[in-house]
Amino acid sequence: MKFLEVFEVPRYVVFGPGAALRLGEVLNKLGAKRVAVVTGPTASRRIAESIIGSIRNIEADFYSEEEIFDKTGGCDVVVGIGGGKPIDAAKVFAYFAGRPLVIIPTSASHDGIASPYVSYVLNRRLSERGKIAVSPTAILADTTIIMGAPPRLLRAGIGDLLGKAVSVRDWKLAHRVKGEDYSEYAAILARASYSIVARNATKISNFKREEDVRVLVKALIGCGVAMGIAGSSRPCSGSEHLFAHAIELYAEEHGLKNVVHGELVALGTIIMSYLHGMDWRRIKALAKSAGLPTTLKEAGIDRDVAVHALTNAHKIRPDRYTILGESGLSKEAAEMALENTGLI
Repeated sequence: MKFLEVFEVPRYVVFGPGAALRLGEVLNKLGAKRVAVVTGPTASRRIAESIIGSIRNIEADFYSEEEIFDKTGGCDVVVGIGGGKPIDAAKVFAYFAGRPLVIIPTSASHDGIASPYVSYVLNRRLSERGKIAVSPTAILADTTIIMGAPPRLLRAGIGDLLGKAVSVRDWKLAHRVKGEDYSEYAAILARASYSIVARNATKISNFKREEDVRVLVKALIGCGVAMGIAGSSRPCSGSEHLFAHAIELYAEEHGLKNVVHGELVALGTIIMSYLHGMDWRRIKALAKSAGLPTTLKEAGIDRDVAVHALTNAHKIRPDRYTILGESGLSKEAAEMALENTGLI
């Protein structure tokens, strides 16, 4: 049976030193006269003001990530400048305002740079409004700006990419067991992003060179395109992300600070690759060589929190079949997985 497929992928992608300076050119192509700029409170705000201040004949209103949820218009284009939260907030603004979205990342800690989707935790909070999905019209990844991000966040981007080894495996499993739609092309793109970072993890992990950031950003953008082609986050988010989301939800509910998404994904990847019967030792070695936490203690995660996450991760997205199955792991199986992989 033939059916139509609609792909939403970025129209303009510019990366390298000075890429952010092309914003005026992109806004001109989009016919923008007034923009809504969503950004962070400190360093991102200064960067945003500097970029916008260099553009003539553009009116700009600046918003923090907390100020956008009741905004629905008043602009021609939405510009997100910052890390994960401001970019997600910009997607929400653009979605409800029905305006094109331009993203200028100040870090590269996850694949949300080019993804049409917002983080699971945010989408859950907005669930009554429906699924948030808006593909960026343009991405301006200025490697000079991104190199100024904390190394921990850049390494977290490596952690997020390592997860694609498991997410693609989970997707194939769901296709075989549940008959879920599967895109070989999207899967290849996601897997390629993993392969790129796996080959370069040790070399780029210090992020001292512009080319190190360039490799990371290209791989993250590739994941965003894979999700656009698949029409969901499926190729890039499997059981390893369910584990990460379970801890993130626990952290939000209990006021825990300093959890980093990409680090949690890396830990989840080690555990889920073990459950899949993959070479989890190699993945753990890659994570370690990249300077990522490879034990719960290094990540600041309590043993009981990790066990809770593993036994409840399958409930996070019951529509998404993974190696965790429909009933999840028992407490005993969760503890065994943590012990056998050396996470505790």
